[in-house]
Amino acid sequence: MPGLHRAVLLRAAAAALALGAALGAQSAVGPALARRGVEKAERDAYVCAEAARTEAVARAARAEPQGRPDRSGDGPYDLGRAPGC
Repeated sequence: MPGLHRAVLLRAAAAALALGAALGAQSAVGPALARRGVEKAERDAYVCAEAARTEAVARAARAEPQGRPDRSGDGPYDLGRAPGC
């Protein structure tokens, strides 16, 4: 009987250690994922801002002298949008 109790206690201790390790890893991974998400959002915002700036420059270049847009169609100036913008 004492051998059975010892085996149960060893298994319980091993399970507690595994659970502690898993919780420790989770607490380390969460902030890293959040930081990566913030970095990705910043990159996406920069790409969208650059696409908008480039489009504004192209529109200004093809505007009429009074500032009205050329109505002949987008033609080669159709720059499209960056994904997600």
